Amino acid sequence: MKRKIFKVLSLLAFLLIGAMCVLYWQRNSLLENYLRTKLAKVEAERNLSIDFQQVNLDGLRNLQLTGLCVMPSPGDTLVRLGKAEAKVSLMNLLRRSLVLNRLRLAEVDLRLVDTAGVRNFDVLLHSHKVAGDALADSSSASKGGYAGRISKVLSLFFRVVPDRIHVENMNVSLQKDSTSLRAYLPELSIVDKNYTTQVLVDEDGDRQNFLLSGSFSNEDRSLDCRVSSADGSQLRMPLLMAKFGVEVAFDSLCFRFREKADEEERLQMDGKLNFSHLSLKHPKLSDTLVSFPSGGIDYLLNVYSDEVELDSLSLVTVNQLQFSPYIRVAFRPDLKVRLSIHKDFFPSQQLFASLPDGLFRNLEGIVTKGELSYDLDFDLDMAEVDSLKFHSFMGKRDFKIERYGKTNFTLMNEPFVYSAYENGALVRSFEVGETNPDFRTIDQISPYLKSAVMYSEDGAFFGHKGFLETALTASIIQNIKEGRFARGGSTISMQLIKNLYLSRDKTLTRKLEEALIVWLVENNRLAPKQRMLEIYLNIIEWGPGIYGANEASRFYFDKDVSKLTPEEAIFMACVIPRPKKFYWMFDEHNELRSYVEGHYNIVGKRMLDNQIITESQYEKLKPSVKLTGAAKSYLRGSDRDEAVDEAEEESSGSGWNLFRKTKELFKKIKN
Repeated sequence: MKRKIFKVLSLLAFLLIGAMCVLYWQRNSLLENYLRTKLAKVEAERNLSIDFQQVNLDGLRNLQLTGLCVMPSPGDTLVRLGKAEAKVSLMNLLRRSLVLNRLRLAEVDLRLVDTAGVRNFDVLLHSHKVAGDALADSSSASKGGYAGRISKVLSLFFRVVPDRIHVENMNVSLQKDSTSLRAYLPELSIVDKNYTTQVLVDEDGDRQNFLLSGSFSNEDRSLDCRVSSADGSQLRMPLLMAKFGVEVAFDSLCFRFREKADEEERLQMDGKLNFSHLSLKHPKLSDTLVSFPSGGIDYLLNVYSDEVELDSLSLVTVNQLQFSPYIRVAFRPDLKVRLSIHKDFFPSQQLFASLPDGLFRNLEGIVTKGELSYDLDFDLDMAEVDSLKFHSFMGKRDFKIERYGKTNFTLMNEPFVYSAYENGALVRSFEVGETNPDFRTIDQISPYLKSAVMYSEDGAFFGHKGFLETALTASIIQNIKEGRFARGGSTISMQLIKNLYLSRDKTLTRKLEEALIVWLVENNRLAPKQRMLEIYLNIIEWGPGIYGANEASRFYFDKDVSKLTPEEAIFMACVIPRPKKFYWMFDEHNELRSYVEGHYNIVGKRMLDNQIITESQYEKLKPSVKLTGAAKSYLRGSDRDEAVDEAEEESSGSGWNLFRKTKELFKKIKN
C-alpha cells in the first residue's frame, strides 16, 4: 500500500515538475498572449492601436517589454516607449492578473496634440462604445458628467503610476494649434513615495529649468508637488500668455492633492496650493504688474455631474489676509453661479498690508487701526438674469486712519491742481479753487444744474455712503445681457474718485482701488458731501476739452452757470456720459433727438417732486435748447469741417449715420 502511494505521489510530482517546466519554457508565449488579449480589449474600448516589439520574462519575475507604441485611430501617435522593466508574480499571471512592481521605463515619448479642436488624448478620457459589443461599459449606473470624467482620469493616473518607479529620458510635448510646450526629464524616481527630479522646459523657445520634488501614494490616492527653479530665477509660463494673454511668473509653487471621497454622486478632493512671489499681468486685470509676495488656498472641492463646489471650509490666503469663500457653479441646463464671502471682524491693517505691491499706488504706505468686516453675496441664474442678487458690505469698528500713504485724501478739502488725462497722457491742468476764474462754489452753481446732474447720475447721492447696490445690480444685469461693459452703475462719489486719483482703464484692480478709496472717503467723512459735489461739478469733462460747469455753460449757452434754465441744465446733465460727442444728441435740423425726451421727462419729474422747479415750469418743460456758445460750431450747417462730419457719419456704425439708417429702416417698416 505504501509503495502504491509512493508511486502515485512520485507520478504527481513528476507531472507537476513537468508542467512547471512546460510553463517555464512557454512563459513568454503565455505572457504575450495574455498581454495581447488585454490590449485587444483596450483597443476596442478606446479606439486605439497598441503594438509592441517584444515581451518576455527574464527568470520568473523580471518582465521586459520593448518598442511599445500607442496610437489613436485615427490620430497622431500618443505614446512611444523604448523599454520597460518590472517585477511581476507568475502566480498572478496564471490567474490572468498582471500586477507591476518596481517599474523602470526608458526612452519615453508622450505627445499630446490639440489642433483645431481634435485631441489625440481624448481616448484616455472617453470609451469607444460599440452597439451590442460585449466590451462596452456595462456600468451604466456609474456617475457621469464632470465627476465621472475627473474620476476616470484619477483612476487611470493612480493605476498606471506605481509607488516605486524609475524613468529615464522622458520627453513630454504639447502642441496646441500654433503654440507648443516640450519638457524633458533626464531621470525621475519615486522611492518610498518620495521623488525629486529636474525638468527642462521649452515653451515656444523660452527655456527654463524646473525642479520638482514631493511625494506620491497610490494607497492614499494623493500627490504632493513643489515646483521651483533649479537656478534660482523666477519661473515663467509663456504658454498661458499665448493662450490667455496673461503673464505669470513665480519663485515657487506648492501643490497638494488628495482624493478624499469617490461616491456615486460626488467626487470630493482636498489639498493646498501655495505660491511665493507670484506676478500676474492681464489687460482686464491691471495695466501694471500685480505682485503677491505670498498666498494660496487650502481647498475642499466637491465635483458633481454638472456642478463644481468650493466648500466654505476652504481658506484663501493673500499675504496677511485670510478669508473663506463659498463658490458653486452649475453648468447645465443653464449656467448658475453662487459666490459668498462672510468674514467677521479682523485687524484692518491686515487688508491694507496685503494689497499687491506697486498696484494700489494711492494706498501705498497707509496705516490704519481698528477692525473691519466684509460680506459678499452674489447669485446668478443665466436663465433668469433679472433675478440676480448682489450684496456687498464692509463694516468697521473703532476704525481710524493713522497715517495716509502716497495720497492724503483730505487734501481735496483745500484748493488743489487737477490734472486731466486721456489714454495716459496729460491733456490739461487747472486750479480747483478761487484763483481759477471759472471755479464756482456749490452755492454759485445753478440749483437746476445741481439737481439735474444728481437725478441723472446719482439721485441718492446725499443718502448713501459711496455705493448704491440697486444701481450696481442693474448695471451687472445689463452688462451680462449685452455681453459687454455697457453700464457702470457708478455713483457721483465713485466718478469723483476715479477722476481725481485713477486712470480710466476698465480693469478689475482699478475698480477695487476705486471701491476702497470711496469707502475710506465716505465712511470716514474725509470730505463733506457738499464739497465732493462741488469738486465733481468743477472738474468733470463737459465737452471736447471743456472742464467744469462754468466753462461748459459758456461753451454751450454763453452764460454763467448760475443763470441756466431748467431745459439747459437737463441738457448739460445729458452730456456727461459722452461729452466729446454731445452733437450726436442733435438731428439734421439741429433739434434734440426724440430719445432725449424721455430723459427730460424723468429728470424734470424728479425736480418737480423735490420742489426744485414749480408746476408751471414743469408744464412748460420741453426737450429743446438753442446753443449760443462755441458749441454751435459743432452742429450741422455751421462752419464745422464737413470732412469731420463725413468721417463721423461713417465711423463704427455709430452716431449720425447709425441714427439716420435706423430712422430710414423704421420708415420702411411703417410704410
